[in-house]
Amino acid sequence: MYLYLIQHAKSKTKEEDPERGITDDGRIVTERIAEYFKSLKPEIHIIWRSGKKRAKETAEIFARTLGIDNRILKHTSLSPNDPVGPVISALEKMHKNVIIVGHLPFLSRLMSHLTTGMDSCQTVNFRNSGIICLERNENQWGISWISTPDNIRNKGN
Repeated sequence: MYLYLIQHAKSKTKEEDPERGITDDGRIVTERIAEYFKSLKPEIHIIWRSGKKRAKETAEIFARTLGIDNRILKHTSLSPNDPVGPVISALEKMHKNVIIVGHLPFLSRLMSHLTTGMDSCQTVNFRNSGIICLERNENQWGISWISTPDNIRNKGN
């Protein structure tokens, strides 16, 4: 099973948009990395996203690009400061590939817990719209690959 962790796209300030939707640049960058991700031909069962506007908009870009618009689910336990336990429990029952579009520090704590067993280790630095692919073999998670918008830009895509 593969788990793709995606930090939402760059968002507007509260002054620009009280709901903090994504910026025009954030949309462009996310579309670019979603196209790259599509070229890898991932088999995605579902996209979980938080209830925040920036995660919703980011998830919608990935879903539209991958042709799975009907597979987005607003997950109740993905807010920035939520405990990771409920998501870990849900993932233990999953056997198909999942994308989680969320926020820091939640994503960092989730990744840390899955890969080290501790919530407090910062194992990688997340980037807006970046993708971290984790692979589960039996009951152990490991980092399979990481792609950031900077990596995609540097490849000329």
